[in-house]
Amino acid sequence: MAELVESLQTVLALGHSRNEIIPAFLTPTLRNITFSLARLPLVNSYARLPPLVWKLGWSPKPGGEFGTAFPEIPVEFLQEKDVFREFLYRVNTLGWTSRTQFEETWATLLGVLVTQPIAMNHEEENQHEEDLERTQINVLAVQAITSLVLSAMTIPVAGNPAVSCLEQQPRNKALKALDTRFGRKLSVIRGIVEQEIQAMVSKRDNIATHYPYQAWDPVPSLSAATTGTLISHEKLLLQINTEREMGNMDYKMGQVSIHSVWQGNSITPLREEEWDEDEEDENDVPAPASPPTSPINSRKHRAGVDIHSCSQFLLELYSQWILPNNPNKKTTPVILICEVVRSLLAVSDLFTERNQYEMMYSTLTELQKVHPAEDEILNQYLVPAICKAASVLGMDKAIAEPVSRLLETTLRSTHMPSRIGALHGILYVLECDLLDDTAKQLIPIISDYLLSNLKGIAHCVNLHNQQHVLVMCAAAFYMIENYPLDVGPEFTAGIIQMCGVMVSVCEDSTPSVTYHCVLRGLERLLLSEQLSRLDGEALVKLSVDRVNMPSPHRAMSALGLMLTCMYTGKEKTSPSRTSDLDPTAPDSESVIVAMERVSVLFDRIRKGFPCEARVVARILPQFLDDFFPPQDVMNKVIGEFLSNQQPYPQFMATVVYKVFQTLHATGQSSMVRDWVMLSLSNFTQRTPVAMAMWSLSCFFVSASTSQWISALLPHVISRMGKSELVDVSLFCVVGMDFYKHQIDEELDRRAFQSVFEVVASPGSPYHRLLTCLQTVPQVTAF
Repeated sequence: MAELVESLQTVLALGHSRNEIIPAFLTPTLRNITFSLARLPLVNSYARLPPLVWKLGWSPKPGGEFGTAFPEIPVEFLQEKDVFREFLYRVNTLGWTSRTQFEETWATLLGVLVTQPIAMNHEEENQHEEDLERTQINVLAVQAITSLVLSAMTIPVAGNPAVSCLEQQPRNKALKALDTRFGRKLSVIRGIVEQEIQAMVSKRDNIATHYPYQAWDPVPSLSAATTGTLISHEKLLLQINTEREMGNMDYKMGQVSIHSVWQGNSITPLREEEWDEDEEDENDVPAPASPPTSPINSRKHRAGVDIHSCSQFLLELYSQWILPNNPNKKTTPVILICEVVRSLLAVSDLFTERNQYEMMYSTLTELQKVHPAEDEILNQYLVPAICKAASVLGMDKAIAEPVSRLLETTLRSTHMPSRIGALHGILYVLECDLLDDTAKQLIPIISDYLLSNLKGIAHCVNLHNQQHVLVMCAAAFYMIENYPLDVGPEFTAGIIQMCGVMVSVCEDSTPSVTYHCVLRGLERLLLSEQLSRLDGEALVKLSVDRVNMPSPHRAMSALGLMLTCMYTGKEKTSPSRTSDLDPTAPDSESVIVAMERVSVLFDRIRKGFPCEARVVARILPQFLDDFFPPQDVMNKVIGEFLSNQQPYPQFMATVVYKVFQTLHATGQSSMVRDWVMLSLSNFTQRTPVAMAMWSLSCFFVSASTSQWISALLPHVISRMGKSELVDVSLFCVVGMDFYKHQIDEELDRRAFQSVFEVVASPGSPYHRLLTCLQTVPQVTAF
């Protein structure tokens, strides 16, 4: 078992030279098996031990129910850096299986921190190389204890990295437009596209992983009914943080939103400026009267672990380390201070009380005053951490002024990670519903920064820092959606124009991550109704153009934007559904525009990859039903199904089936019969005969009202192009079903037979069908 765990770093590591002997599709499964085995009680204790510890002379006596449980490794062994690294790898990889194991690991890591001196005497610093070794171990211990505490935040099973990932609470609010009549229809059809995009992205080699949930982001709802559940992307449409890469489950800044911290912990952001206002105005403070319960039982206790005590202990410990009040003239190493601030930035997601954020803010602002401003490596974590604490506290005037100055200074830095950290801090600050004075001071600074930087890189995003571009786009979209009056229409138009450039240049110039980020941001802006008519029209043209891209997942993202454009009414594309309700019935021009969009979808089925054709075929029936009366599109649907230029007739067969079934469900079975009778001669003229017979079989199955005949569709589709005895028999069965149950008039029955009599020859499927039809009793007139 120990060798299997060791192999996770080599033989079972994707991309490792020794992994070449194992097929790529099999590696994730083998990794998952190894994880699951190593967590079993029989071997878990042993699997967590580094092999190196045995060579150093440790010989404990095993115990437990199976005689295979070992005690925690003594601290003196973990003071060896190589042993400690191996131990941390196993703890992070295998997680923990119980509250007791969590507490034992917590105590072990704290023991390492306590036994290692953290302060150095400046006079002796250069004389002792051991100081660097001790500092490195402390840094590793801080990283490990941070990872351990955050593991309690994983869902659905805390502490099990094989089947769980970190909770997320997006900053983006739920879109009201999705609750409208057309919004609910968009949610259904757009959710299908989102699901397919996730599937495409999750199969990319560069993010291949053993995790079975990689197509989802775990976003537990802040409601008691759904605590601790995984909600897939299509269920939480366009609400995930814009800058997050699809399929990436790592911890990111912005993992937990400011609003979710307020709601989950009943924290009210107090602002002195609002105390003197009327009581009626106090309702503007974003604190619900009865906040919904937070995910995973409660914030203070997760999976039975007292997270509040853990986070409070770390906060107090870190404050002692980084505040300059040491009487012995010894200071904490800078590298350790940097790691502590980084840890505090992450662990603060688990804070449960307002005073914790107050202590965090006061400690970090004091550090910022006394620490050299030139330390840019520290600033990349210090600035967003200060902004995060300030945002939770409410950003009143006393806090807002120094924070705004800090952000303005950091945005002028030449150090890219510091500017990225400042942008993350800006996203925290923007989320806390800025006071008017603060917004007027801060937003122009941010707007100028975003416009000037995005303008310079729009044509060549691939040459720029990707994370910087993503966070800039996220900030721009968030400001346009939530601060439209402060940014103004010129900023919005400029951002829309630059986003159009980013997604319109060649694929090599804009990475896929940035492409998806931009399109999702534009979709949110459409649904939030913050765009002008001209901007909306520009997005319609952009989406139609991008749907024809050769890259499948890029084309599908553009398809999502095109659907959003149409459903949000940025163009008049509902010629039939609103005419009865809306006195201003759409004119013929709107019908033509809508049909042009449908032509784009049919074109993608014809020219796209199989995965794209399948996606479009899945959404097309619902799309057609939402926008057009059947008579307007039936000819197009049947024509595409019969076209010799259609490479995917099997997908079009499902479209025909769903369209016909919708007509049956709405009481329009007579229209189905009429279209079948009208199209029969076109089917019989198709060559070769095997394809004609297959097409007719699919057609008859689609038109059937019998659930037993309808159930044959997948099997019939799978027999495409074949002309064996079973295929001819199926053809006769479904043909007779239509003849007996769909045709009521004798005249229609004669017309049905006459179509096949023209093409029937002895031994042909048509001849056999006619023979079968002769056994059907004739209709007698009353």
